Amino acid sequence: MNSKEERGGGVRDDGLLGHIGRFADKVEDAVEGVVGEVFETHRPEHGGHRDWHEGHREHRHRPEPVPPTQVTVHVNLSCPASDCTCGKGSPCRRHGCPADPCSTHDGGTGPGRPTHHAGTSDGSLSGGVATGGGIVQIPGRGHTVWPGPRTDLFLPFLFIRANAGDTAARPLTGVFWESPDIFVMPGVAPDAAPPVPPVLGGVADAGQDNTLYAHVWNLGQAPAYEVLVEFYWFNPTLGFSGSDANLVGTVWTSLEARSTAGSHKVVKCPVSWKAQYLNGGHECLVVRISDASSDPLSDPAWDAAQNRHVGQRNIHVMSASEAAALPTLGIGVGPLFAQPAQLAVARADAGTMPWLHLVTMDRAVGLGTGAATGDVGITAPVPVGAALPNLGAVPNPRGVGLIGNGGGVTGDGQQVGFVATDGNPGAGNAHVYRVTGSQNGQTFGGYTVVVVGE
Repeated sequence: MNSKEERGGGVRDDGLLGHIGRFADKVEDAVEGVVGEVFETHRPEHGGHRDWHEGHREHRHRPEPVPPTQVTVHVNLSCPASDCTCGKGSPCRRHGCPADPCSTHDGGTGPGRPTHHAGTSDGSLSGGVATGGGIVQIPGRGHTVWPGPRTDLFLPFLFIRANAGDTAARPLTGVFWESPDIFVMPGVAPDAAPPVPPVLGGVADAGQDNTLYAHVWNLGQAPAYEVLVEFYWFNPTLGFSGSDANLVGTVWTSLEARSTAGSHKVVKCPVSWKAQYLNGGHECLVVRISDASSDPLSDPAWDAAQNRHVGQRNIHVMSASEAAALPTLGIGVGPLFAQPAQLAVARADAGTMPWLHLVTMDRAVGLGTGAATGDVGITAPVPVGAALPNLGAVPNPRGVGLIGNGGGVTGDGQQVGFVATDGNPGAGNAHVYRVTGSQNGQTFGGYTVVVVGE
């Protein structure tokens, strides 16, 4: 059963086909919500392989047959204008209706960053998960209204953490691009890599075999048996779109219901990643998790701040000597959806970056903050592919107007150059810098640069 608050990742149908599709969805939802049985279906491999408990498909116990159950379903096929928040007074294409799409819905043509529209509950299932023999009625219930919150329904709740304390509540504020659930084992091909990386803060070796891992979670009351985990890399950027995605590989797995040992696990990408650094910058990694039948990928499909199915690792880690040899680091801005954006760069205290505990491999010990002895800034935006200035060759790039603390940007296909001239932070310390992009006061992406002391 798919939660309406999580729909949006499929094909949008218009007209009669759209009505038929929504009718079938609602009937399927009602029946599966009462019976609560998960059916196994055959799916194509999509270039990956199934990872059923370390590569072996185990026999799965099926529940005893459920006796015939009376189910009364009242379906409302209308798409009321109140479901649309664009202010046009008419439904939008997100619901399969033949009306103009609006900017607030993913896939719309108007200006504005796509947003996630969560469903609401009418409280019908105030007692929790429905049992066999119950009656599910949906008189006049809109497309985004459910009988209860997803955590009270017999459904999976898949996600990838954005930080150590993440429990999948979205949208996120603050830093969301430093996921502790995405790992790299450098210099080792997947066939030779262990099931779990021995070091969690590893950084990829350029041009060599690297193995990617992801720690995936299910906080739902139901297991998920057909979980697809996708691994992607992007050139260094703040915002993401599917047109810039580079698929590394996929893997299938299963996750048990919450409060069980099998509700989370580390999975390994079966395909090697040979990183190629653009402008000296470490590529960004994105991992997505979904189950097409019970918890499909929702919109926006690449936004980790709004979508719990998406995790991002936008982190560039280098030693002090590597930083000295790399005075300019290029960072793309990403799609702006026909609205201006503001960019900013700032130093950050190392204590505000829990991800550094993966580097020390110690939950109690992190890295100290190095002393600020130089400058940090970004250049004005230029088109992607255009030459960035060699900021290391200029004694005072701020003094001659080459860098600043931030600025505005308009239009897609832009990039900025990052530079930091702080010295070696010293053993046990690090310099942490964050470049961020925002629109209408909301941060849409970031890129973190870490210089580890020697």
